[in-house]
Amino acid sequence: MLHRRHVLAMLAAGACAPAAQSHSLYNQWIVYRQKHLLIGAHRKDPGSYDQALNLAETLDHLLPEAKARAARAPHPERLSSLLATRQLELAVLTPDLVGPMRDGAGAFAPYGPIPLTIIADLASHQLVAHQEFLPHHAWLVTAALAGAGYDQLPEGLDAHAGTVAYFNGTPLEEIAPR
Repeated sequence: MLHRRHVLAMLAAGACAPAAQSHSLYNQWIVYRQKHLLIGAHRKDPGSYDQALNLAETLDHLLPEAKARAARAPHPERLSSLLATRQLELAVLTPDLVGPMRDGAGAFAPYGPIPLTIIADLASHQLVAHQEFLPHHAWLVTAALAGAGYDQLPEGLDAHAGTVAYFNGTPLEEIAPR
């Protein structure tokens, strides 16, 4: 037989359960993304994570205000989801993933086409950005990477507008918001 205090305890626990279950670090993730330039990679390609770490380190030295960090998704499909929803703006991908991800084809069909542009060729990988990555941010990243030896306009996939502006000699002041 249940006593009154047991019934009250169960009611209290039931009332608090939804609040406890809904607690997440999502708001902190938003703040973290606003304060850091995240470069996505995925676990199925360890080379992508190594490249993202190298880029983050390079950008930390040449563009410290970006607070660049590598972020690793479990697989390319999750990375596609993060790019499609603009939770990530940059990613390191092998060229064979860029086309299907951009077209929303194959395993990436559930996420739809993602307007990817290229910031830099990294030998076996490419640093890609969502097309809506701010042009002045792309310009700054491109300028920093050009200082580290990635000093050619990328070929193949459409280069990001900020990257094109940098290589065309457009001053940052002309593309930065006022």
